[in-house]
Amino acid sequence: MSLKELTDELKLNKVTTFRLARTLSHEGLLVQDPASDRYSLSFGCLSLVDAILDRNGLAEISRKHLRKAREETGETATILVREGWDRVVIATEPSLQPVRYVMEVGRSNRVYLSGSGACLVSGMKEDELETLYAFIETDSIAKEYGLTKQVLLERLDFITNNGWGTAQGEWAEEAAGVAAPIYNRDREVIAAIAIAMPRNRYNKSYRDKCAPAAMKAAKLIGKEYDSINR
Repeated sequence: MSLKELTDELKLNKVTTFRLARTLSHEGLLVQDPASDRYSLSFGCLSLVDAILDRNGLAEISRKHLRKAREETGETATILVREGWDRVVIATEPSLQPVRYVMEVGRSNRVYLSGSGACLVSGMKEDELETLYAFIETDSIAKEYGLTKQVLLERLDFITNNGWGTAQGEWAEEAAGVAAPIYNRDREVIAAIAIAMPRNRYNKSYRDKCAPAAMKAAKLIGKEYDSINR
């Protein structure tokens, strides 16, 4: 955008807009084309994204464990965290198979959907759970996917008994997978690791192979997280 376009869009005076644009350019967040004098976002903005995604070091320390889980299962390994009533992907290691399911960094969806979402919900306190149950009753997305309090309670019970969760064909019809909660030393759920795959590869024996890999990675990530966040 030109300086005039920025001024009109921001509804600021030209001097203020120029000063802000110059400061942002100096900080590496905007770049000015020397030929046209037009401004655009700089690749320097990616540093802000990295800072948000890895504000507590979780994404960075997870990567080697995600790669190991991918090697053991052959499937995409992903870390997700809870943000309000949503879950967000903060790190991923895509499967190397020609047919695979990939969960891109930054992708978000309702926290109550999928096995990884249930793992994150399993760390909520009772008052939070009651608020979530009430939200589910009125949420259009929950109705779209047929997600009810009872369905979520069954998933939470499964996680309690098995240490991992699973779902298939829910928020994406062609996707399936298993997940495990990641705990800190206080037994708080800080994230979840998901092993995602195309639904046509999902069966009980394959699921039971991927679940231990997810739990092992979750334990190692939690341990390393505690070592850098004392």
